Amino acid sequence: MPEVIQSRYKLLKKRGSGGTGDVFQAYDLRLKRMVALKKARDGTPEERQRRSRRLIREAEHLARIRHPNVVTIHDIVDEGGLVAIVMELVDGIPYRKLFKRGPILEHEFLRYFRQLVAALEAVHSASIIHRDVNPRNVLLLPDETVKLGDFGLSCVAGEESRPGGTIGYMAPEALRKDQRTDYGVDVYGLGFLAYQSLLGGPMFLRLYGTIKAIEWARWVLSREKFRTLITLGAPVTPGLSAIVERMVEKDPRERYTKISDVRKDLERLLGRPIDA
Repeated sequence: MPEVIQSRYKLLKKRGSGGTGDVFQAYDLRLKRMVALKKARDGTPEERQRRSRRLIREAEHLARIRHPNVVTIHDIVDEGGLVAIVMELVDGIPYRKLFKRGPILEHEFLRYFRQLVAALEAVHSASIIHRDVNPRNVLLLPDETVKLGDFGLSCVAGEESRPGGTIGYMAPEALRKDQRTDYGVDVYGLGFLAYQSLLGGPMFLRLYGTIKAIEWARWVLSREKFRTLITLGAPVTPGLSAIVERMVEKDPRERYTKISDVRKDLERLLGRPIDA
């Protein structure tokens, strides 16, 4: 018999797992709709307590953001030692599948990129830093709408936070324990997603795929710059290549400090405003 939480949410099947919790497809018996329910993973009492605190914080952060390209939160369950958050069910494919076999053509990539820029601008306008922008946390719907999700590592701008993220998408300053996190880490993460998208999985793997995590971290912390998309022969115009190049600058002083500045340069490139 399927588990029912709070006499309302019937768990149907597991959709995925993360560092904080397991995500299930569930049915809301009261409103008669499908939802996604994320509950704290099992572990020691201390681990469950820590994960529960992170889930509550994730819910509080998501509640501050309202944007069509960000996953919407519906409810939070916090009773009897069980903590779970209820969100919209995004029935899409992981974004990473788009560039697995080759580069995404620029005109197609721009449809997704402008949505993600707008999503991050909404997130940052709420004084939230996502801290884990990567292709696994972006879903693509059948109508080509993208959704940014998994705010399990998010924090409020200006607060101290433990180092965390997906190693390949962490900015150099995020890898240093003595650095305060700011919006630039999200700009870098999105820039690296763009870099991979326009380069394509096979080319990226030929260039960087054999590097182990610790070696990658050392390289990111070095002064060596990323090779530009243009010099690598990616199918991209100089204008977009320049935007991506500045987004993945290792020195945060040379990188875009605000996602709104990325939007402005993107609007100049497209010759029209994008919805922010």
